[in-house]
Amino acid sequence: MILHITEPYLWMPVDKKKPEVKLHFYAEHKKFQEIAIQLGGTDGDFYAAMDVSGYLGRDIEIEGDISEDMFCNLFCCKEDVQHVYPFRPQIHFAPKVGWHNDPNGLVFADGVYHLYYQWNPYGVIWGNMHWGHAVSKDLMQWEQKPMVMEPDEYGTVYSGCGWQDKENAAGFGKDTLLFFYTAAGGSNQWSADAGNRHTQRLAISTDGGETLQRTDKAVIPHIKGDNRDPKVFYHKESAAYIMALYLDQNEFALFRSGDLLYWEETQRFSAENMWECPDLFALPVDNAAGEKKWVFWSADGYYLIGDFDGYHFTPETEVQSAYATALPYAAQTYAGVEDRVISVAWLRLQNDRGNYRGAMSLPMELSLLKTDDRYQLRFQLPKEFLAYRQLRKELTVGEKSFETALEGRAAELVLCWNAQGSGAAELCIGDTKVTIDFDRGCMEFVNPQVDAETIVVPFGKRETFTLDVIIDQEMIEFLGNNGAIYGAVETEENILRRKVVLESAAALTSLRFYEICFSINEK
Repeated sequence: MILHITEPYLWMPVDKKKPEVKLHFYAEHKKFQEIAIQLGGTDGDFYAAMDVSGYLGRDIEIEGDISEDMFCNLFCCKEDVQHVYPFRPQIHFAPKVGWHNDPNGLVFADGVYHLYYQWNPYGVIWGNMHWGHAVSKDLMQWEQKPMVMEPDEYGTVYSGCGWQDKENAAGFGKDTLLFFYTAAGGSNQWSADAGNRHTQRLAISTDGGETLQRTDKAVIPHIKGDNRDPKVFYHKESAAYIMALYLDQNEFALFRSGDLLYWEETQRFSAENMWECPDLFALPVDNAAGEKKWVFWSADGYYLIGDFDGYHFTPETEVQSAYATALPYAAQTYAGVEDRVISVAWLRLQNDRGNYRGAMSLPMELSLLKTDDRYQLRFQLPKEFLAYRQLRKELTVGEKSFETALEGRAAELVLCWNAQGSGAAELCIGDTKVTIDFDRGCMEFVNPQVDAETIVVPFGKRETFTLDVIIDQEMIEFLGNNGAIYGAVETEENILRRKVVLESAAALTSLRFYEICFSINEK
């Protein structure tokens, strides 16, 4: 099909019932894009759009193993597709359309938090990995920006990290933003035909992260397997930049560099259950003044605590699990934040009725707790979130029941019990039922609309038990035992039209109910 580009956007209908087909795009016989799409007709589920403004006034050729009449459903339009959906999350970032997964390139630079992410703008299933982009001044209100990287002959654009080069170590100019990412060779036909494999590459931005320009060479060539997910930071004590990289199976590698361009491998190691999306960072121990420990992290929230000397990470613990549920995944910490460690995870939502799938977790501040010679990760809501709380209801000591309508607003419920007594409490948030059993020392989550399987979260026997529940469309995040427990569960998509009801056999020490008064900016 030859198409004359008369407008800046090419609209393509997506039908989630159709099988995927490959479309290949050429200009003057040179390939410029390849996508997999569940291509439909005018009665499809939604439209996806490709920015073709760089080809205005020119002819492009589109090839694919589809009938000629299917090509007729592709057309040029003056504007990007607008997706309005009433049940979008209010306080969690999600792209306006398409599948998204891992947070990428998290960097705070010049007063702006950048959130890049794995993104398929052409469907609600995994594939076509691009880098999407959003920005915020306060980690809470996000504005979606244009896509910054798309697949090319080196592969689709897998996960990576961001760094502001304040010292001009790489030579691209002071304060240039550097983005290390995996070019996933072999993940699209384009790169497979070129014989490319997974390599670690570098893109730069000199306009504050708005656009990214790829550099020519791989900073780390293919090592083994589907090696991927570079994470870079600066180690002041040994005066070098460090990269953590996933290799294959349960194996990782660490690298050092003085200029962010040439990297020397210093360590390889394996860790049971750990794989992909590594991170390495130092954390303070909240209840041991002046003490810090290093944490090596992987995608499922498995982590090791130990020591790092700039060359080798030495684990001092067995592998531990940070998450109480399976929904959070592939978390990454922010570069450029000096006084705290802030983590954002992907929440693996299954609902796709809104023409998108997945959301980011709320940002969480990380630290450690030490108990009986054991270190444990602690999650806390950042101060930026607390600034948006508006207290609506508060129970007096000893009350045992509570009920309120959510009235379409995101909310937070902060509870505390004297847990020495016996009995249980039942908290219903829409269709999600949470049973807090003090005899057994555990919580049970079940939502028959989403997954009938009961999720059991132990919290142990203790004098008091705290539970902080954040409620948004499609999801609940929760923190227990003052942040020693963190998890997230999926809910029905219209949960903010429902009620919160609590019946407790044990007397509450306190209960506070807040509205969270902001909405994600969808520009």
